[in-house]
Order: sequence, then C-alpha cells, then structure tokens
Amino acid sequence: MNRAVIVADDSMIIRNIVTKALEGEYIVLPAQNGKEAIDYIIKKEYNICCMLLDLNMPEYDGFMVLNYFKNNNLFNRIPVSIISGDDTKETIERAFSYGIVDLLNKPFSSDKIKNVVQKMININS
Repeated sequence: MNRAVIVADDSMIIRNIVTKALEGEYIVLPAQNGKEAIDYIIKKEYNICCMLLDLNMPEYDGFMVLNYFKNNNLFNRIPVSIISGDDTKETIERAFSYGIVDLLNKPFSSDKIKNVVQKMININS
C-alpha cells in the first residue's frame, strides 16, 4: 500500500502546493479542517505516514487535532509537522509542547515540504 500524507489546511492553495510537491511519491489526502484529517485516521483506509497540519482552521483547528493525537497516543505512529503563518513565540511553544516534528512557516517551497516529510518519515524508520 502506498504511503499517504494528510495535508490539513483550510487554504486550497496550500493543499495544492503540497499535493504538487509530493505527487508521484505519496498519496496526498487533503483536509480542509481538522475534522476531515481525523476522519482519514479513523477510517484506516490509507497507510498514513505523516501529517502536515495548519493551526488556524474553521470547525476543528490544529490544536484540536493535536489534542486528539495526544489523547489517542498517535504521535509515535503518525508524526506531525505544523504549517502556519502564525510564528508568535506562544503559538510555536504551544505546538512544540505536543511533540510535533517541525514547523513550516508560510510561504514555503516544494523542497522545504519534501524535506519536512522526509524528516517525519525518518523518525519512524
């Protein structure tokens, strides 16, 4: 089964940039909010190897997803990196307190996306 990467971001532009950067190597699972991201995990239809997660989204934000991961011990199974435009010290410290792998500040390049995904995958190998 091909490895899949969840991209949870309410911006279609960001989801498209990540999809384009990873196409051919991974199945990209787009989620426009945290609830859709969690649904991919609950359904277990894909071999999810990692997740890129925006913090500011409608309905279920990134911190709700991080809490779900923490409460269900998912961080060791599915590494998470944050993609965000919010680079305030408080937000960064709060996100890293969950055990995320990395933080990608918007805007970012295809190479940065690939590097962060590779870094998350290497954690579990």
